[in-house]
Amino acid sequence: MLAASNEWVWVPEAAPVVRTDEYLVVAYPEWFLQTAVARVFGSERDAAELVDEIGRAALSLGREQLWWRLSDQTRPGGLEAELVARGAVLTERTDVLALPLEHRWPDIRVPDDVSVRRVLDEQTLRDVYVVEHDAFGSHEPTTDQIADGLSELAVGRVDDSVGRFVAYIEGAPAGAGGGGVVDGVCRLWGGCTHTSWRGRGAYRAVLEARLTTAAAAGATLGLTHGLVETSSPILRLLGFQRYGEERVLRTDTAGQGLA
Repeated sequence: MLAASNEWVWVPEAAPVVRTDEYLVVAYPEWFLQTAVARVFGSERDAAELVDEIGRAALSLGREQLWWRLSDQTRPGGLEAELVARGAVLTERTDVLALPLEHRWPDIRVPDDVSVRRVLDEQTLRDVYVVEHDAFGSHEPTTDQIADGLSELAVGRVDDSVGRFVAYIEGAPAGAGGGGVVDGVCRLWGGCTHTSWRGRGAYRAVLEARLTTAAAAGATLGLTHGLVETSSPILRLLGFQRYGEERVLRTDTAGQGLA
């Protein structure tokens, strides 16, 4: 499970990247909350040397801040300590969670007054962004962001390789989430609830829709990263098992002598 989690990095089409056998650095669009992400697949090098090199890679992509996704299995083992010593800030802790899909999963108990739609057009995509803006503080979507999102989802509709869903309560967008199937594993991401509708089942409804779609497309496992303080307890009550923890640390590459 942890190996599958460590391989999980979203790379948008045409996104600038620096990739080696040891790491991947992705530069996301400026509207994305984490504008550059580093994932270390494994290295035997000195941690300080690796941090310097990855920092320079981020700068070469025009990014002066970098979000590092790390776990207890990240190698070299001293990487996280090196980042902390340089002033890295912990921004997120998530549990690595998985649920088998080969047999029917536990009843998610979706309330009758919650409906779910798959995102197929601009209006439903904008409804997703309404929820995300409230839940995560994300930026208002740009025209390019809408166009890119619809293009990605159009490809996913062919084979259910990727999809997004939005839940409604009393006609208002209340919950959202996405998923993509890679090698039989459904990677569940972006699950969130509008603060106006918390506790009404919107999160569970979107989860049920994603799992059902993924299982129909041949996925045998659901994999996700649940925030330790919020979504992880919900997911574990619904049958997901915890396999470890991931942490996200933010560094200011321009301020660490990496230019």
